[in-house]
Amino acid sequence: MLGAAGRLTALWYVVAETGLYCVSLLLPRPRTPLAPERAPVWPVVAVGIGGALLAFAVGFAATHSPLTLYDSISYHLFFSARWVQDRALSIIPTPFSDEAQAYAPANGEIAFAWLMLPFHGDLIARMGQFPFGLLAALALYALARRLGAAPSHAVYPPVFFLLSRPVLEQIVGANVDLICAAMFLTSLYLGMIAVDRNDRREWVLWGVSLGLYWGSKYVALVYTPVFLLLAVARGFRRRTVWALPGIAAFALPWYLRNWTVAGSPIYPASVAVGGITLARGAFGRGAMLNTVFHTTDIGLFPAMAAHAFGPALLLFWLPLAVVGWIAMARRGWWPHGFFVATPLLMVPLYWFGFPVNIDSRFLMPAIAPALLPLAFTFRNRPAWDRCIHALYAAGMLWTIVGVQKELPATLPWFMGGWLSLSGLIERPFLLWFFALAILLAATWWFARGSRRGIGGVAVVTAAAATLLAIVGGPYLNTTPTYIRGTFAEGWKWIDAHVARSTIAYTGNNLPYPLVGGRLTNRVVYVNIDGRPRWRFHDYDRAYRSGRFNPTPPLLATASGELMPIAGHDALRPRYERMQGIREAWIFNLEALGVRYVFISALSAYEIDYVWHDERGFPIEESWASSDPRFQVVYENPQVRIYAIAVAEKARA
Repeated sequence: MLGAAGRLTALWYVVAETGLYCVSLLLPRPRTPLAPERAPVWPVVAVGIGGALLAFAVGFAATHSPLTLYDSISYHLFFSARWVQDRALSIIPTPFSDEAQAYAPANGEIAFAWLMLPFHGDLIARMGQFPFGLLAALALYALARRLGAAPSHAVYPPVFFLLSRPVLEQIVGANVDLICAAMFLTSLYLGMIAVDRNDRREWVLWGVSLGLYWGSKYVALVYTPVFLLLAVARGFRRRTVWALPGIAAFALPWYLRNWTVAGSPIYPASVAVGGITLARGAFGRGAMLNTVFHTTDIGLFPAMAAHAFGPALLLFWLPLAVVGWIAMARRGWWPHGFFVATPLLMVPLYWFGFPVNIDSRFLMPAIAPALLPLAFTFRNRPAWDRCIHALYAAGMLWTIVGVQKELPATLPWFMGGWLSLSGLIERPFLLWFFALAILLAATWWFARGSRRGIGGVAVVTAAAATLLAIVGGPYLNTTPTYIRGTFAEGWKWIDAHVARSTIAYTGNNLPYPLVGGRLTNRVVYVNIDGRPRWRFHDYDRAYRSGRFNPTPPLLATASGELMPIAGHDALRPRYERMQGIREAWIFNLEALGVRYVFISALSAYEIDYVWHDERGFPIEESWASSDPRFQVVYENPQVRIYAIAVAEKARA
């Protein structure tokens, strides 16, 4: 609401939060207040390793994020920064990339904007998924407890969730995959409570959680059958309709905006049922399958699952999960059988539901419920249970240390490194890590049975995280982002020499580092024709209606993703790059008040389908280099930065 009203500021956030708090005071309280739970008795190894991992994650993120995740700097943080600068939400173009990013639900990006507001920068937002990692761990623990696991057993699923390599890599960055997974988990937990109690308040809260989940990204829609099954797990309840207001408030606005502005609620994709198109987008499902990242080879799924869990964790988890699943299934359909079925149901939804089904990030919501069986391998037999505790401690050490080997397999080129068994902590820092883990374990041990233990562990973890952030270091063994070093050098030049300016970028959709640490630069993509305000959906509608007819020779052609076009529509139409007019581009620069142009060489996704010179630069480089108003102020083999002198006419 604040974004739509142009009031996306810290002051209005405080006003809105205060208002919501006052309204909450007027709501009726439960008749019987919940009794406080006794201080949990958690295994010291789990507390020590879990706390040390979180501290190292914060220390790593402070000096390495947001460059740890490609999409963070491509659009997630960029959208948030632009909204903070504009004090309003808007559709921001994503040229040279996936057009769907500009139209996807963006509850996560709003959260990042909220984290940017107090500092007018990304001090916290650069690792904006960290609190959602904690939320996911808490929800997983609550699920295990609700299913009847003892506290000392229920702690293992959330700890191993944090020890999953993909989860840890998301925690230190600002994508929205972990946000989506966290809201999936909270929706499972709150949905289970609503089904059990059938109380209006519980259904309303479940709807709020579902709205936040479906409003996090398009991926969330694919797992909708899980919640439909949950809603009728004990028969249909009429009070389920009380979930609708929360869904309407927190998810529906994104889809209504797309339908109104662009023609389809899931734009740029069309909505079709039984071959009948209900809402026309830029392309259909057939075009979405035209990507190198779609497969029908089920033999690749084990590698995808390994990459989704982290190979080291998968090897440890699988045999124990079978034991836990059997124990859960013996307890009946509800709720244990439902949670046995949940991750199994999500596998075919993932395989058949996602056009880009190679991307194992989309399995992340299934990882957490798949870890629940680890809380149900215990048998209330002292000798057996001690062995399980010891086995879990060994599993934690295994994921932290690992080995410098890969599981043998023949995989496509883009799956290189997916089966690595390396540990989560870089070897030079293992001694530091285990020293901190022992300190945290000792703190917990001496305060066992007391609630002060949680506070003590939190204080030590926070102090260690602060120290690690100040010292700085490559503590975590994370997957490379393959961001070109030449790009980073160009960003450093901008950071050192440019502030409070409007910068146009082209060549690659990696604009966020140009904004600056305090969000002082306004960064824009400038259309190369005479349409400075058009977005992708404007080009798409005009092209389909015959109002936009680019004149050959075209500067760009449509294609799939790393594949030629197949069929009448394309996953990457490139309308905005088809026709270029030098004078129109310069007019657009003037209209937007641009002072610098950041030009980078095209990526492998674009270079075969977009005009470029012999060095791989797009058409803007040729135009700028031949115009005396453009002066080169920085260059390297893949980046050229121009300062320009144009008359400012307007502001975007």
